[in-house]
Amino acid sequence: MISTDKLILTDELFLGRGNHKEVYIHPTDKNLCVKILFVEPDEDFEREMRYRRALNKRAESMTLLTKYYGEVDTNRGRGYVFENVIDFDGSQSRTLLECLNNPSSIGTLVKVLLDFKHDFIGQKFAAAGMDPDNFLVQRTAPTARRIRIIDNIGTSARVPLIYYSDFLMARRAKKYWKRFVREIQLEHGNIITAAIAQMLLLS
Repeated sequence: MISTDKLILTDELFLGRGNHKEVYIHPTDKNLCVKILFVEPDEDFEREMRYRRALNKRAESMTLLTKYYGEVDTNRGRGYVFENVIDFDGSQSRTLLECLNNPSSIGTLVKVLLDFKHDFIGQKFAAAGMDPDNFLVQRTAPTARRIRIIDNIGTSARVPLIYYSDFLMARRAKKYWKRFVREIQLEHGNIITAAIAQMLLLS
């Protein structure tokens, strides 16, 4: 629990809305955000929480996964406090989808994707889907960027035994990475050419 005091979430703090929740910037700490679920229990949220519990302390070393800090009472109902992904200059990080639609540099984008592959497979990350809109490109310095995953996390299995097998998790991560490359090439073929897709799959 972050605080025993009720947080007041105003319209000015509104950050975004998804299919299952609204997100607000924390009123006293812009490095945090508060997620308000439309309906509880929420299947997607429960799936993510199961994954986080299975990871236990390992979650602390996973750079792709945003930090979770617990529940809080708000004027809009129960809230869940997470790390807010912001750039080094304090601005909100852009989604990978935005970067694919409006790349400032193809070379930079390719490097971001190659680094993402290294982390995604290396950390054996369990994503429920590979939507670029759920991946934020965080600028940690003027020329440094990394991907953070904010939604669609975990597997749908009620008893996810896969979480306890490094071999199965690694195999799953590679499978999902290949699916991701195929999808972004299909949707953004003017940017992710066949040559770039091949690089992302083989390198």
